[in-house]
Amino acid sequence: MALVMKMAAPSLMIHEEKSPHDFDTTVDTIVANTEREGWKVSKVYDFQKSAIDSGKGDIGRINVIQMCQIAYATGLLMADDTKYVAVMMPCSVAVYEKLDGGTYVASMNIGIMGKVFGGAVNQTMSKVAADDKKILRFA
Repeated sequence: MALVMKMAAPSLMIHEEKSPHDFDTTVDTIVANTEREGWKVSKVYDFQKSAIDSGKGDIGRINVIQMCQIAYATGLLMADDTKYVAVMMPCSVAVYEKLDGGTYVASMNIGIMGKVFGGAVNQTMSKVAADDKKILRFA
């Protein structure tokens, strides 16, 4: 059972999907969807540039988009018993290219994460999960 859980856990906790768009269009679409849903994009990290600038080599195109919905965040950060979830804030989405030439998007399965914690965290993470579906839509 432990082996099954270990093998299943990564795909349960992190969702990876191939984008129908090129890298730049995928990043731009996620940023636009984020803002349209009332979230704030805190930063877009360019991991490729960071790796090259530090002399570690070219790791390929990888951006991490950090986003926050302050109304959700403050609801959890106001109470001492849920402040610990700050470690998961802001929410992040990774966009990267693979050797097959495709662009991929990876995101945390916030719905499952909420269920693990339960209570107020689950209630808030359910809202985040619903917003994620809209933010990560490419149609």
